[in-house]
Amino acid sequence: MTGKTSPRARYRLGREETAREISSLEGELLRLSRLRTGAFFLMVVPLLLLETSSREWWPTLLAFAAVGTGAFFFLVQRHRGRSRTLERARLREQLFREGEARLDRNWSDLPPPPVEEASADHPSAGDLDLVGVGSLAHLIGRVTSVPGRTYLRRLLLDPFAPVPEHGLDLLPAGGAAEVSSGPRDDWLESLRERQEAVRALSSESDYLLDLELLGREVKGRSRLAETRSFLEWAESPGWLDERRGTVLLARCLGILIPLSLVGWFLGWTPGLIPALGALAALAQQRQLGREAHRQFTAAEGGEGELARWSALLEHLSRLPTGTARLDALTRSVQEPDPGAADALRDLRRITDTAGARRSALIHFPLVALFAWDVHLLHWLERWRRRHGTVVERWVRSLGEVEALAALSGLLHDHPDWTFPEIRDEKGTGIRGRAIRHPLLRPDRCVANDVELPPPGTLLVVTGSNMAGKTTLLRTMGVNQILALAGGPVAAAELDTRPLLPWTSMRIRDDLEEGVSFFLAELHRLRRVVEAARERPILYLLDEIFQGTNTAERRTAARIVLSQLIDTGSLGAVTTHDLTLADAEELRSRSVDVHLREEVVERGGRRTLDFDYLLRPGRATSRNALLLLELVGLTPGNPDSPGEESAPPGE
Repeated sequence: MTGKTSPRARYRLGREETAREISSLEGELLRLSRLRTGAFFLMVVPLLLLETSSREWWPTLLAFAAVGTGAFFFLVQRHRGRSRTLERARLREQLFREGEARLDRNWSDLPPPPVEEASADHPSAGDLDLVGVGSLAHLIGRVTSVPGRTYLRRLLLDPFAPVPEHGLDLLPAGGAAEVSSGPRDDWLESLRERQEAVRALSSESDYLLDLELLGREVKGRSRLAETRSFLEWAESPGWLDERRGTVLLARCLGILIPLSLVGWFLGWTPGLIPALGALAALAQQRQLGREAHRQFTAAEGGEGELARWSALLEHLSRLPTGTARLDALTRSVQEPDPGAADALRDLRRITDTAGARRSALIHFPLVALFAWDVHLLHWLERWRRRHGTVVERWVRSLGEVEALAALSGLLHDHPDWTFPEIRDEKGTGIRGRAIRHPLLRPDRCVANDVELPPPGTLLVVTGSNMAGKTTLLRTMGVNQILALAGGPVAAAELDTRPLLPWTSMRIRDDLEEGVSFFLAELHRLRRVVEAARERPILYLLDEIFQGTNTAERRTAARIVLSQLIDTGSLGAVTTHDLTLADAEELRSRSVDVHLREEVVERGGRRTLDFDYLLRPGRATSRNALLLLELVGLTPGNPDSPGEESAPPGE
């Protein structure tokens, strides 16, 4: 695959090559199964013939049985290894298929989105489709671990949030009250480092594929609560640190109890005395049992998560070098010695051994004979003393790398996307050249040049129904979120500012709370205005105040828009009301653009043709009555006098 090969061609070629590999492996496994069956008979049949054969044949039969036994177990191991290879190849083929599905925006052919929901009062998540099925998070995808999903959630829902002091304290609910309103002092520097890392990773297609493959190979979906419990355990003080006598006693009992029992069985009666003393220690073991079980459960971190982390962290240690952020992340998982991957494998061995507690038939004799829980708890806490202080650093590094890899996948899949230029310069607007909606199929997406005027001015977008006004606002908002996250944007060029999008588009009433559509919209707009008063934002408002009459709608809209303009924020509003910006307070503070359609004849019937191209000035066409005709609700003519008599802008 050359560097000039398109992403779609790479995925198709990768899928075809993997399909051939799968076919070859399936044939090899079939042959191994037949050979294994033959080896089994070679092992068993000579043993069955021993009873009916003379002794002179026994050495030959036993030799055949030995050869069969060796061949059988060799073939069993070979079959298991090739089965794992086949499973990995099938998963790799699935990833290639998902890559094609992402290009086609076939959401049903993709795994569930890594970020599934956000609070209803988030500034823009619901309106811009940032999370859930068919969302920006669904398009990015590719993260598998709890840290990766949590880090990606923070980048999309709270891009200005500082790196948390605790590994998973990242936007637990995604509500407006929890979202950082603006960037910190070092935010731009961190963003540029993130962009550099994403750009570097985007050319490492094999590395990205292996990273996703390693995470997906671990069965099951990790859970946030269990991961958080693991991190809390790693930071907690050692329970046995103040009970060193208990550890010493356990070591002595682990020797004395077995020796005493051996002595008792051999008839040495005084050997019962240490055994009876051990019974008293059992009471203490029962007290220890509860604490041991709690710590072992927390250390397991949700079973498969440790296996997922160790494989991913080992892969992280081989990150491409040459960028400041990737170099720092590589160092973070390699220190202290041993590095994160080896340390987590050691922990996994301890927790696997501790799994014996789930079987009373095994656990009770171990506790009674060797004070088993104390020894394991001591080993566990020794691991925590050595590595507990750096576990959160590993977790944050894992989450960041997975999120960076997911963002770099966007650039890999869309080489015509670009990194935005973000400047924290007051008095400037936002300019996008050939900007497109990231969630629409690239071959069906129309690019536009859009310019939001500088503070003190409003962009007013007019146009007929279905012309693409709302999609234009979402295009600007989703690309702004991508820019703030450090990823590429669907544009030839984007020059923007670090402004958080606040939107009012999908307003819903609430029957249970007795909130009408109009009141729900008022509450939403109030939050937008309050956010803008706190610091400049990017506001995107779609057809505001539809729930009231024309005269009041115009007055209310002008009041709200004037207040937003006065805050120094940037924004755009869509409207059918062509007179909205004619008021004195808006006339000199607004820039008009529009989208339009053409009425064309197809098959003897009039229909609408949309080009979705943005043009300067106000819209001059209307299509509501024609749409009524097209859906069969009226036989009237859209150009009838009834439309001409309608109020302007309605």
